[in-house]
Amino acid sequence: MISMDIPRKFDRVIVYRITQDCNMRCRFCSYSCDVMRKRDSADPRLIQCFSGTLGDYKRVTGKNILVSWIGGEPFLYGDIIPLSRMLRSNGICVSATTNGTLLSESIIRDICGLFSEIVISLDSFEACNDDVRQLAGHFSMVSDKIRLLDRIRRETGSGLKIKVNTILMRRNISDFESFCQFLAGLGVDEVTFNRLGGYDRPDFFGDNRLLYSQSERFANEFRGIKERLSEQGLIIHGSGKYMERFLSAARDIPSPVEECDPGSYFWFINENGFISPCSYTSYEYMFDLRDINCPADFDRAEAHFRNMRSCCRSKWCDDCFCTQVYDKFE
Repeated sequence: MISMDIPRKFDRVIVYRITQDCNMRCRFCSYSCDVMRKRDSADPRLIQCFSGTLGDYKRVTGKNILVSWIGGEPFLYGDIIPLSRMLRSNGICVSATTNGTLLSESIIRDICGLFSEIVISLDSFEACNDDVRQLAGHFSMVSDKIRLLDRIRRETGSGLKIKVNTILMRRNISDFESFCQFLAGLGVDEVTFNRLGGYDRPDFFGDNRLLYSQSERFANEFRGIKERLSEQGLIIHGSGKYMERFLSAARDIPSPVEECDPGSYFWFINENGFISPCSYTSYEYMFDLRDINCPADFDRAEAHFRNMRSCCRSKWCDDCFCTQVYDKFE
């Protein structure tokens, strides 16, 4: 059992998917721009109202709150910087997960001035990453963007934390430690990872999913990898329970969640303004963001989530796929 777990920095994390639009064609992602699907984006007026309510909630509770933008590609959303500035003026920390392609120097300076974290999606070295992402030069471009982020945050005294999230699959898992060493050299502070899942793009999953032998070897080596990289100043997230789930998935064994205390720490908000305890229950447990108008409404939403999970337990809880809420960051 791995015990090198990182304490939570935030009392509440709100992941907000502000757009389903994306400018890349990643083979594993359902938001790839070559997938034909309905695509919506969030109403900025709704976010503006919520920003003020969040500020009131923070002042009443004293909680440290993070709003993390995701997509699609969140930097396609034209209001992301003004809305981030509004959240910061209300005392709320801001983050985003991005493919890195739209990070111009001016946006990077805004990020260094406004954001607490930036999470960049990068999956391995050039040959694997650029093929899986179907964009030649993506690895080199994003590496340069990370170097620029690191340089500008140092010049400006920014407290920005630079993170990378990677998808582990058959062709890149053996390079994980050397890839993390490379990231540490760029100035990355923390790394998170997901195993390749089959729910979004089953056509890609079959030939690229992790073999059990690879997963078992990785689990056995993981503690040592974390320790060695921590000596270089790089934190790799992933608890013992996360590795147990990692191995269960490789065996096609479900990972049920008996109790996740829904909504008490983590909220997911989709582009249509529906809050849920995770992205998989958006339309089962949903609570309308338009009904969050004062700090007391946060308690009402959490009570709603607990009641829904008690009386109408989602099928997703019988095999939890959600890395945002369960074990990944512990």
